[in-house]
Amino acid sequence: MTNETRPVSRRERLRAQTFQEIEDASFAIIDADGVQALSIAALARSMAMSAPAVYRYFPSRDALVAHLVTLSYQHLAAAMSQAVEGSRRAPRTRVRLVVTAYRDWALRYRRRYGMLFGERPGDLAGEVTAQTPLDQAMALLMDMLVAVRDAAPTDGTSGDRALDGQLRLWARSQERPDTAPGVALAAILIWTRVHGIVSLELTGVFDNHTVEAQRLIDLEIDSAIRSLRSARP
Repeated sequence: MTNETRPVSRRERLRAQTFQEIEDASFAIIDADGVQALSIAALARSMAMSAPAVYRYFPSRDALVAHLVTLSYQHLAAAMSQAVEGSRRAPRTRVRLVVTAYRDWALRYRRRYGMLFGERPGDLAGEVTAQTPLDQAMALLMDMLVAVRDAAPTDGTSGDRALDGQLRLWARSQERPDTAPGVALAAILIWTRVHGIVSLELTGVFDNHTVEAQRLIDLEIDSAIRSLRSARP
């Protein structure tokens, strides 16, 4: 018996092509005016389609936005992973490369980034899974931090027993159940601090000022890595 790939019908090819065009046109609207400007009617107009035709692909605007959120998480995670793909640099340098890729993506796709981390309607939040492709990037970050820690071995904790339990649960949710609490804490600190700096940068807080956002980020990475080495054994 041979495994033969079923040929894709012309109808399926056209549907896949239209689906891709919907994604591209939706992102074009978001990149220009933000996710609040995206509606089925606006999308249909930009594609010279009828609104009922778009509804054959997505039953509602919320379903479309949920799909675009997941897709954007995938794009961000891919950018972070590709930044260190095949790299043989030191773990600490790889951490910097991943974080730089995160910031670069956010600056390039400002409104998509805002869509990912901005407030969403309650009914939409339920459509976006709690587990996102960004979790893969967080797992990658933890793996690199484990390598950093191994350069100065310490199976550290945060010093807070309740927090340690929460960190172990969080690491398990990232499919890294054997990760020490200190490593999980360092990963969360890097992510939250970088997100905070990037978010301020996107709102123009650092415009026309002498403070460089990248230097602040580098200091936060160094601080999180030092926490690994000073954690309790």
